[in-house]
Amino acid sequence: MAGSLLMPLSDILLPRKRRWTARHWRWLLIGGDTLIFLFALSYALFLVSMNRASFPIVIDTSSYTWSPFSWEVQGCLAWLIALHRVRPYDQLYTCSDRRGILSMACALGLMLACWLLFLLLSCQGDVFIGLSILLPFACMLVPTFGLWRACYASLRKFVLFEPLTVIVGASTISDTALNELCQCELCAMTVLGYVDESLCVDDGRFAWPLLGGRMVLHDLLASGLVDILVISPGCYADLVFYPILMEAQTRGVQIVSLADFYEGMVGKCFLLQDSDLWKLVKRVYHYRGSLLYRCWRRLLDLCSGVFGLLLLLCVFPLLSLLICLDSPGPVFYRQERMGYRGRSFRIWKFRSMCVNAEARGASWAGVNDNRVTRVGRFLRATHLDELPQVINILRGEMSLIGPRPERPMFVSQLEQVLPVFHCRLEVKPGLTGWAQVKMPYARSYEAAAVKLQYDLYYIQHQSFLLDVSILLQTVLEVVWRSGRRAESRM
Repeated sequence: MAGSLLMPLSDILLPRKRRWTARHWRWLLIGGDTLIFLFALSYALFLVSMNRASFPIVIDTSSYTWSPFSWEVQGCLAWLIALHRVRPYDQLYTCSDRRGILSMACALGLMLACWLLFLLLSCQGDVFIGLSILLPFACMLVPTFGLWRACYASLRKFVLFEPLTVIVGASTISDTALNELCQCELCAMTVLGYVDESLCVDDGRFAWPLLGGRMVLHDLLASGLVDILVISPGCYADLVFYPILMEAQTRGVQIVSLADFYEGMVGKCFLLQDSDLWKLVKRVYHYRGSLLYRCWRRLLDLCSGVFGLLLLLCVFPLLSLLICLDSPGPVFYRQERMGYRGRSFRIWKFRSMCVNAEARGASWAGVNDNRVTRVGRFLRATHLDELPQVINILRGEMSLIGPRPERPMFVSQLEQVLPVFHCRLEVKPGLTGWAQVKMPYARSYEAAAVKLQYDLYYIQHQSFLLDVSILLQTVLEVVWRSGRRAESRM
């Protein structure tokens, strides 16, 4: 059966058969980046050495500190430090073009900052010398890197180079996750189907075909028709596939769990079965960022709080006048929210609804809610109603980035439907967050469950790069006034 099933499959995919695996693509990316970096570095030093009249230190070869070779060493050292801190070649960034470009941009920025520091130390604090080297280097490196990354992304998206993917283990969970993955715009792959030893090939419960058992997988590997093997959660304890997986590892096939593959592609947490939820809870509660990252978060909160307070003082007279003219009542609206580890605090907002909006009790707000005032719609569209929360940031009750704080009554209700909802309280609530830039504000328990997946993903993958991505997407949303695609809760 295995041979008869593989024959038509190989006939279809044989024109697409290729020798390059995920490992080769990774080395191509690393090699291309390295060659471009070395070329830009050499060319920049050549331009500097040609201008000897305004750059006399090149002539002085008696000192090792001033030799061009030392500059090359400093540049390479700064590049290695940037790669170590940002890790732009992790699967999380290589599977997405936008994340890959952002990670490389952050790595280049960190590299330039480190190299400038090295040059200032070696040049005895002469800023002109450091900039004279870095400016031609940056002008050469940035556009070349951009062109190379665009060509690489276009090549990987070409249909002949889409990775051939096989799912080990068929279940309703893997089928649902796979359907969502194929609908994701960042996911460019060709799914061949499932490989499962215990199910019949004619089983029609799943959206993707059942190819067979381990013998079919062995034949696919021998034919070079597999690039990625995705392991379903139920197959970790199945020792039948272990020899085949070891063979796939030696052939350079990328092996990844369904949870990691799903999170890397979709950008939200993969909620396992109820019996495995404790693993998720353990990862969330035991996450501790590095000291450098915690310092970055604290510095970000202080700078954003001070800048936001200055902006609030500038716009307060005009906004307060508009709010009072449009609807009688106070300018600010204070509301109890649940913060870090369940501590309650009062959140500050510009009032965007009428005074007696909750006379009949708290409720989910809908699109075109008649409780929202005319000025309130403008405030919500531009997110200016959230600006007074910089007071909560300066008081340490909130952070700039994090899950949005919820009201205690909604928290108690959501915890009954979503047992892991309390895990999002393990970080400070934020003014913006990963869930806010990925989807509109929740108006139902189903939407709250999806937002919870995004929040848990952020809690487990907090990093400088992810924070920069959230800030950039937030700025773009505010500048282009995309606003809220659905009204938030009051």
